[in-house]
Amino acid sequence: MSLFKNQPKIEVKPTESDKKLIKAGWIIVAINILLVLYFYFDLPETIPTHFNWKGEVDGYGHKSTLWIIPVISAALYFGMGFMVTKMKPYNMNYPIKVTEKNAPKLYATGLRMLAVMNLCFVIAFLITTFVILLQIKEMVDTVDVQLLIGLWALNGLIPFYFIYKMYTLRNS
Repeated sequence: MSLFKNQPKIEVKPTESDKKLIKAGWIIVAINILLVLYFYFDLPETIPTHFNWKGEVDGYGHKSTLWIIPVISAALYFGMGFMVTKMKPYNMNYPIKVTEKNAPKLYATGLRMLAVMNLCFVIAFLITTFVILLQIKEMVDTVDVQLLIGLWALNGLIPFYFIYKMYTLRNS
């Protein structure tokens, strides 16, 4: 039994704005990789890899661990980008009943949500890389961990904005 059998099978493609968001995200992923590459050879062999709640270093590792952030960023961006461009929006879950009337707008909103979330997450990855590099280069004494956690928590709230938008489409 399919959860989606009652949803209208209407084809909705990403808009030009969605495609621009996706391209911007790839640029940010590339900047993150280039940022690490630019500083990598001047970094000490051992770098801070973890920070406590106060922003003080409490874990160290080899400088190659810095590559984890852009690699995860690129992998997640590729996966989410694939979902935005290739996934059929009628295969997604929605917080309201999908009808023939609201399906086109609802599906477009679902695709936009994925594109915006994807972009915001790669921006957060880039900021995380940048802040860690600033700390490694001793341009800041402590990493503002609360700010980074807040940034990531804010990203987690993005779907709620789109869920609200979807509820406004219930009767349209």
